[in-house]
Amino acid sequence: MKQHFTKIIAIGLVFLLGACGLFAQKKQQPITQKKQTSISQRQRHEILLYGGGGLSTLKYDVSIGKQTNGFGGQAGLGYSFLFAQKWRIRTGVEFSLYNSYFTLDNTNLSYMAIDAENSPFEFRCRIDNYREKQYLVMLQIPIMLQYQKGIRHQFYAAAGGKLGIPLSVKYNSSKTTIYNSGYYDFEEYEYTTQRFMGFGNFAGSDGKLNFKTIAILASAEVGAKWIMGEGYKLYTGIYVDYGLNNMLNQPTVPLPFLDYDPSRPSDFAVNSIVESQYAQNNEFKTFTNKTIPMAAGIKLLLAF
Repeated sequence: MKQHFTKIIAIGLVFLLGACGLFAQKKQQPITQKKQTSISQRQRHEILLYGGGGLSTLKYDVSIGKQTNGFGGQAGLGYSFLFAQKWRIRTGVEFSLYNSYFTLDNTNLSYMAIDAENSPFEFRCRIDNYREKQYLVMLQIPIMLQYQKGIRHQFYAAAGGKLGIPLSVKYNSSKTTIYNSGYYDFEEYEYTTQRFMGFGNFAGSDGKLNFKTIAILASAEVGAKWIMGEGYKLYTGIYVDYGLNNMLNQPTVPLPFLDYDPSRPSDFAVNSIVESQYAQNNEFKTFTNKTIPMAAGIKLLLAF
């Protein structure tokens, strides 16, 4: 994550330094106060079409395994209103995509269970190469306060917040193979191939995640604003969005990561690590307790 974030910031800084150099070299013609007022009145309203991309992930800390940040982007339609000489307020609607990955290698999990014949046994699972992807599509409504400086080409900075509404939250681990077995202490024997009992090789799962209905994000943006022609302007900048509230809607009792059901043991289910717990030597722990959306990247806005 740190390497990706550093690259994005470095690209943004190079861009901003170039823009500042252009502003410093450009000799602007003096204009009268009357003309300034006329321009500000004509350009008071802006319609914005924009898109951006870069690091866009669901960030969480895990007690076992490894989380890797993913890439995504956003696209939207906005409106900007100039209410003072250097100040605008922006809002609109946008769609954002977040991705995140989880890996777990060379791990043994186990807990006590009851089979279909009501016999106790130790349910064992070996994971050699577990891979899970989580992805979130969210509708976001930004409210941003923007400062801009310059007469023709301008520097701008914006800050504010976003209200997010999850539209689709899913996970997929179907390309992973999990090895299940059952050890019966009274027999002193481990069953490994009886698929009708839930033992053998099984694939991972895919499904929906239970997230909260509202996300709150802090947002900031900085860049340059270019005059493209009569009535058209182009914003180029970098942005950062950071979730302020935990998106996980944890049940009172977390779901089991390996869901062994004695009534249908061969219909084996693997729940997402985002909302489940795992067991090692009959000790249960949650993978994570908090998940937030986070994004940083480059953005282009066309204003007219």
